[in-house]
Amino acid sequence: MASVNPIFESLSVDPGQVIAVTAAYDLACRTLQHIGQLEVDREIIARRIVQAADDGERDVGKLCERAIHGLTALDYRQHST
Repeated sequence: MASVNPIFESLSVDPGQVIAVTAAYDLACRTLQHIGQLEVDREIIARRIVQAADDGERDVGKLCERAIHGLTALDYRQHST
């Protein structure tokens, strides 16, 4: 069984959904890192995944896609100075 990201431990959903959103979050973070976008606010990614899961999506790839699709320049400002 995959480990559950602490961001998603408190979700009031079934364990299968928690595993799916955790896997989608990890995939989204790896995808963004792979394309050189390391500074995305990870809370935005997590919120988008949870919203997609709340809409009924269970496919990890689709959850990931919905999380990173349409990110704006403001989403990439993790820590503004």
